[in-house]
Amino acid sequence: MILIDDLKKKYQFDWEILSVIIGGQSAIDTRESLKIGTSDQAKLFLDCYGFDLDNPIEKAELFGNFQEALSFIRKFFLQPENPDGLKLEIPRKISEITDPSQLLILSSSTHSQGQSSSQFSLSLWSCAILKIMHTIAHIDKDLRTTYFPDVQKQIFDRFYKFIGRDENGKMYLGKDAKDLDRIDLVAFEAKPKKTRESVILKLLHKPENVAEDIFDRVGLRFVTKNAFDALRVVKFLKERHVLTPANVKPSRSRNTLIDVDVFQKELQKKLDELAKSADAQDPARYQELEKHLIAFCEQKKLVVDNPSEENPHSSEQYRSIQFTARQLIKIKNSLYEDLRNIRSVIKDQSVLSLFERLDLRNIQKEVRFFYPFEIQIYDEFSHAENLAGHSSHTNYKKSQLQAAMKRVMRDLIS
Repeated sequence: MILIDDLKKKYQFDWEILSVIIGGQSAIDTRESLKIGTSDQAKLFLDCYGFDLDNPIEKAELFGNFQEALSFIRKFFLQPENPDGLKLEIPRKISEITDPSQLLILSSSTHSQGQSSSQFSLSLWSCAILKIMHTIAHIDKDLRTTYFPDVQKQIFDRFYKFIGRDENGKMYLGKDAKDLDRIDLVAFEAKPKKTRESVILKLLHKPENVAEDIFDRVGLRFVTKNAFDALRVVKFLKERHVLTPANVKPSRSRNTLIDVDVFQKELQKKLDELAKSADAQDPARYQELEKHLIAFCEQKKLVVDNPSEENPHSSEQYRSIQFTARQLIKIKNSLYEDLRNIRSVIKDQSVLSLFERLDLRNIQKEVRFFYPFEIQIYDEFSHAENLAGHSSHTNYKKSQLQAAMKRVMRDLIS
């Protein structure tokens, strides 16, 4: 006999989960519980996620993620470690958990199921902790992290060979101090590696919330004397093949420093005038043109409104040119060469026969992958304003932290 309840299941949709899978909502922002009531259901969930609880190493890894999530919440979201944090304490029952899969069961307790307020509180804490564990898991499973020192070196080396200082100690971008395309720099910086905690915070306020979506782990910053030179930096990097436009990620390009369309029209007008003049071959005329363009770029009409939808934590006063490019990273696999060398010196035929069974085709001789890096370009005035004004990095990080805290701890706050 067919039960009516079984028939009804065909028409019971989890609308929020549908929104996550096909509607673009992040799993971090879901309000509904996971609806996991037993250890078997928790095990099935984790197996689908990628963790095998029967594997002691994976189970220990999951517990390590749990402990790190607790420490992270205490440090960034709660008082007294964060003076601006919440006046809350992690429940003792949560802190004493030895099997992280129990968090999945606790997170499924809701008022609608007739649970007590204390059980409901445990549910909210479990949900918050699971969101951070999810973020940590994605960071740890980014295979490219292992190669990060090599990634930094290969990307930075392309730029370092064009950074120099002249006899007066002035920094410049160019092949040498006499390069006709030389661009004087106020500063040049290669960003240090982001801390693990900084990466977690950044992911917690990103809709995608996966490690692959952080594009500025490798970053470079140019500060030029004026806005005109900021545009020249982009021109130089392309023409000297330091980067290729084909590997630029369009959705990550931002320009709040110069109205390029207005600049293009002015430049073309001046070039046309120069071509018609009698002294078009006089180098002094081009020096005059450069002075005019520098002054023109400083005019207020070239200020571009900042599109803040992409990053709501950036100030509207933030002025820069920034974009994300990718570079193909090539890393030799030392294991491949080691195995070949070992096989070449083996004398014992029985041992050699074992090595002959090794199929080196399954071991990559070289690991290759594209890796993103971000370039930021400022003129000297905008850089000073960005550092001193409302758009300072300190305010940016504080805003980012508050957004992450509200996102993860939202239900506990309310």
